[in-house]
Amino acid sequence: MRKGFRRAMPRAWQGLGVTAGAVLAAYAVSPYLALWDIDRALHGNNASRLAPHVDWSSLSHCLKEQFSPAVPADDDLPGFGSSFAGQVVSNAIDTHLTPATLMSTAHQVMPHGASTSGWLGAWYAVHAHFVSPGKFEASLDQPGQTPFVLHMKFEHWGWKITRFEMPAPAHAA
Repeated sequence: MRKGFRRAMPRAWQGLGVTAGAVLAAYAVSPYLALWDIDRALHGNNASRLAPHVDWSSLSHCLKEQFSPAVPADDDLPGFGSSFAGQVVSNAIDTHLTPATLMSTAHQVMPHGASTSGWLGAWYAVHAHFVSPGKFEASLDQPGQTPFVLHMKFEHWGWKITRFEMPAPAHAA
């Protein structure tokens, strides 16, 4: 009986190792699968397929930070104009950020050649990597501009878009 027990232990450890390896491999591949599904939603113009991939509260907070007017550092009391403009931007994001508007924005940001040549046309310019165990980043090169950068976070057993950085004109060095 002792001999059977010794054989069973290494098999149990092997099974545990194989299971752990499979879980780790699935996790490592999962953000790429999420990107593929986001790409399919964009090319199919399917807002309902895109919506589950977005953390709406994080994305709206990020957009408010990006598009609200900057207040000068030496101004103790910001003027009515900048305060009002900030409220307008915040309200516009709260009321107009939907899967459809996000999809429309994505279509405007995509390079023109990538949308017509299928998914392989866009993927040659994508650079994607883990930033940390729970954060993933993908950037899409834009000719003559800085890349479009998409930030995702692993939450609720899936990868969610938390923010993105719009392309800007590249400065010649």
